[in-house]
Amino acid sequence: MGERTKTINFNKIEPGMRIAKNLEQNGRVLLKQDVLITDQIITKLKKMYYIESVDVYDNETVEKQVSIEDKKQAELSRVEEEFKEISSRLQNTFGQIASKNETSMNEIRDFSQKIQNELTPSSIVIKNIVLYGSGEDSIYRHGVNVAALSSLLGKWIGLEESKIKLLVYSAILHDVGKTKIDTEVLKKYTALTKSEFNIIKTHTSAGYNLIKGITFLDKSVSYGVLMHHERVDGSGYPLGLKGEAIHPFAKIIAIADVFDAINSDRGYKDKKLPFEALQIVKTEGLGKLDYEYVKIFIEHVVGYYTGEEVLLNTDEKCKIIQMNVNNLEKPLVMRDGEFIDLAKEKHLYIKEMLL
Repeated sequence: MGERTKTINFNKIEPGMRIAKNLEQNGRVLLKQDVLITDQIITKLKKMYYIESVDVYDNETVEKQVSIEDKKQAELSRVEEEFKEISSRLQNTFGQIASKNETSMNEIRDFSQKIQNELTPSSIVIKNIVLYGSGEDSIYRHGVNVAALSSLLGKWIGLEESKIKLLVYSAILHDVGKTKIDTEVLKKYTALTKSEFNIIKTHTSAGYNLIKGITFLDKSVSYGVLMHHERVDGSGYPLGLKGEAIHPFAKIIAIADVFDAINSDRGYKDKKLPFEALQIVKTEGLGKLDYEYVKIFIEHVVGYYTGEEVLLNTDEKCKIIQMNVNNLEKPLVMRDGEFIDLAKEKHLYIKEMLL
């Protein structure tokens, strides 16, 4: 028999209750079934919507002890919904910039603040990006993910707060130049030709030209936009800059950009297996990405994988016990109480991260 449900007045909803039926308004799902109610969810819904009643499970009460995993799931769902909302609003802002109507810096500051508000705990944000990536949205959701990762990396590196704010502005705007590229090229479902790739490469200069005139925007923001595809060995674009000639913001954004792009489905490719994105970032750090920044990024991110559940290629569930920095795709895992070193089990690999 399924769990009993009841309909209650929305004003009586409390943290710890669980939604029994999708809460919808005007065809839009505000809360999915089984979402655990938190204080943040209640505050947001009361502020933005008028809701008369909601269906909850009868056996869920605020006094019931909620497991750690339930709390994590609730936070993960909340962050996902917030990132989706920011992405949607960002599309409108980019449209204003692209049409040469100067956008208000207040909007960029608001996006930056909203993203930074979601960075605690950082483990939830990293898990969200690893699980969902940015899908086929290579501009708006990708920009939100890159901004979140850039902010975290800036903090780990030790940047002062004022510079982190500017870094996040730059990361949010890093792909605004893609709004000037033909959609057919941008969303092509097959491999790009050389001429098409050359068109894609113009987005860095186009983005720089779009935002350099925004009033009161620090020049460091536009430099991050212009240079985020430069590489320390000089193989990048648009200027072929090397090493110290590349602005630090661009070096940070480049790492976040590569990580999210590899970890996302695109029209022309599927996302890589879990940990491949991390391994590729590490490899790129040996000549193309800033080595010290990559080292710091990996040292911090691997810690968030420990304790997470994963699915092997044999469809067996395991828990990560220890990451192997020298072989990121092959951690030590536990399966049914037994330790398994994937580095020694060549036929086994992780195919999926689990919620």
